[in-house]
Amino acid sequence: MTDFGEDAAEVMPERTSRVAQTRRVVSAAIAVFAISIAMSLAGYVWDWIDSIVNRDGFEADEWLSLIGVAWLPVVAGMVVRLVRLNRALADTAHDALGAYRDTVRTAYGWLWHLDASNRITYSSAGVRAVLGYEPHEVLGHDAIEMLVMEEDRPATLARVQAGALGDGWQHWRTRVRHRDGSVRHVVTSATPIRDDSGRFLGFRGSTVDVTGEFRAAEAEQVWLAGRSAARERIGTVLADPGALNMALQPIVDVRTRRVVGHEALARFTPVPYRPPNVWFEEAWQVGLGPELELHAVALACRHLTRLPTDMYLSVNLSPQTIVDPRLSELLTAVGPAARRVVVEVTEHAVVEDYDALADVVRRLAHSGVRLAVDDAGAGYASMQHILRLRPDIIKLDRSIVADAHRDPARRALLGAMSSFAGSLGVVTVAEGVETAEELAVLGSAGITSAQGFHIARPDLEPVLEWTGAADDRPVDTPRPTELVGP
Repeated sequence: MTDFGEDAAEVMPERTSRVAQTRRVVSAAIAVFAISIAMSLAGYVWDWIDSIVNRDGFEADEWLSLIGVAWLPVVAGMVVRLVRLNRALADTAHDALGAYRDTVRTAYGWLWHLDASNRITYSSAGVRAVLGYEPHEVLGHDAIEMLVMEEDRPATLARVQAGALGDGWQHWRTRVRHRDGSVRHVVTSATPIRDDSGRFLGFRGSTVDVTGEFRAAEAEQVWLAGRSAARERIGTVLADPGALNMALQPIVDVRTRRVVGHEALARFTPVPYRPPNVWFEEAWQVGLGPELELHAVALACRHLTRLPTDMYLSVNLSPQTIVDPRLSELLTAVGPAARRVVVEVTEHAVVEDYDALADVVRRLAHSGVRLAVDDAGAGYASMQHILRLRPDIIKLDRSIVADAHRDPARRALLGAMSSFAGSLGVVTVAEGVETAEELAVLGSAGITSAQGFHIARPDLEPVLEWTGAADDRPVDTPRPTELVGP
């Protein structure tokens, strides 16, 4: 921080400056009184000595001088009081100056003075944090030429000139150049300095770096724009009948090879192509997750009329959508066919209130709607879902099924899951079956049903009879998990 020294009067607040002026007046009064007392006392003494020496007797003026001598203690007492007042004013000025120094030292931001030519005449240490300069490095420089971006200078100069004619400016947001060349966003305020005649002398002001706040606000604007665009995309899917199709992947009985149901999988048509999980994640991010999931369920339920009455239709839903009253309304509108609907809740879904979810599941069960826990075996949550919700169907994750014919541990886990499901009286469905060997090991493990690319790929047309393994899929064909919706 620069030394106040000779600049103290310049940077001192107006009130402190007035105290200093009062001290000067009091000091002058003390000097005048002291000299007057000394001269009067000398005159009075001289008159009395002269009268005594010459034995002229005491005339009226000598007696009046005696009264003057008697008054001198009163005047002397006033001088003493003035001296004390002067000392008190000195202490007040010192304390005020110290407080001002502390304020400048600890002030948030950069305090500065400019002369009438916009040259910096005073700088606090805050310039170091705001602009990277030491205080002495900016003194004497034209503030606009040194700190303001070249493209901003005309507008800045016009604003400064208007402030010189008026009351300065408050909370002006602008850009300045940091010592390292970067652009900093600042808020600056300034008050014009004028002499007694009103002539403009310069500015006294402060500057605060708000680059962090500006970038945060800018990021928020980008986020809001992205959110708005995302809501528009989801809104288009909800409004456009051709933007979302529900493909069907058959689920077959492992022993009889009969098709017992289909899982409805979302396929979005807008370009550029994005996987279904991206669409659903985006919908949840912008607050339209339940709307998109319910829309997908409504489209899936249209397939019920195309399926035999002994086949069920499985749809994926998050716990939040399951407890949404609109789901019950949708299934009620489906009519008796809703008894063939199976609601799948994924292992990855977070359940905030199991009691509320279980209550809704029980009410749906009264209407014939069944519950399946998807991705069982992929993690701890799936077992929690099973124990807390008591589903009708347990769908085993692909991670358990893959290469089970080669891996004894996976075969043991399949057998354990089959025994566990059998003890609860529920059906098991193995997902992601991609080879004949994987399908074969399921039967020996006691798994009830299976689905996967080895059986059939998702298609807009339902598979009513399974005659054997599907054709080998091309290398670039997406895996089943890439086609799954929520």
